[in-house]
Amino acid sequence: MKISHFMSDALFKEKSGYYRTKNPIGKDSDFITAPEISQVFGELLAAYILEIASHKNCEISLVEMGAGKGTLFLDILNSIQKLADKNISQAINFINNSEFHIIEINEVLQKIQQENLSKFKITWHNNFAEFLSKNSKQKEIFFISNELFDCFPIDQFVFTEIGWRERIIQNNKFTLAPFKQENHNFIEQEIDCLAPIGGVFEYSKAAREFIKDLCEAIESQGGVAINIDYGYIKNEFLNTLQAVKNHKKVDVLQEGGADITALVDFSALEKIVKNYNLQSSIISQSHFLKSLGIEERRQSLLAKNVDKEQEINLAIDRLISADQMGELFKCLIIWR
Repeated sequence: MKISHFMSDALFKEKSGYYRTKNPIGKDSDFITAPEISQVFGELLAAYILEIASHKNCEISLVEMGAGKGTLFLDILNSIQKLADKNISQAINFINNSEFHIIEINEVLQKIQQENLSKFKITWHNNFAEFLSKNSKQKEIFFISNELFDCFPIDQFVFTEIGWRERIIQNNKFTLAPFKQENHNFIEQEIDCLAPIGGVFEYSKAAREFIKDLCEAIESQGGVAINIDYGYIKNEFLNTLQAVKNHKKVDVLQEGGADITALVDFSALEKIVKNYNLQSSIISQSHFLKSLGIEERRQSLLAKNVDKEQEINLAIDRLISADQMGELFKCLIIWR
């Protein structure tokens, strides 16, 4: 069995897939995401979105795909609404000229999102194509994703003395498939440096197909996409496939009901973006949040919450420190 097929079944199979049936986010579940660590994450994204929107004279569809418990979307909308309540014209214009959407296939999470975001008018969709079909062509797309691309299924290929061979699953174990010249030739065209013997090349057809759909939509309707995830720019030919359960790494094949992911190949995604009439940038999460003023926000929070100094510092440090999320997580921004 191909690894991508195994991941698709484990994660997305109807009625039993991990991302269709479970709430995986939180201290008492399998993993925690940046919006759950600190609402500052959403506040800064709200400011960034408002800044971009202020330079446009258009209607907007703000959409998040894979919104977890809705925490990020809620923090963004709450931040903008508070500014609107203070008669900040940028925020008022955004609220008046925007529609809000969430793309979510997990019925459990969708119900949580609907409860958490009940005070806002939001339309839910099962997939990106459904969103596009119901979205007005006159509205620019402001797309957000946080830890979305890491769960797109991947395939793996290992460099051996005779060339690249696919890593597959057989009898519940990883093994190498027989050498295929077409696989070897394809990978050699994809990479731009020599791989060591035993090096692993990871390829996500699903991620590449989705970034094409996203680029086509933004090229056609205008807008911006902000995609944040853990991943790499330079391919180190490492095996990054992992499973996480109860905040601990577990055996990918032996542990059922776990979150199975891989690091995102951001350079491969950006190469696809360059085929469109779009602009793009990849920066670390640390660089991104610092450029949006996270350190200034830290000082403001500390001044108003002296009794929560340790809690505030731990949360913000986790988001931007090089040895935590700061450098591992990247931000791929696409705009027209």
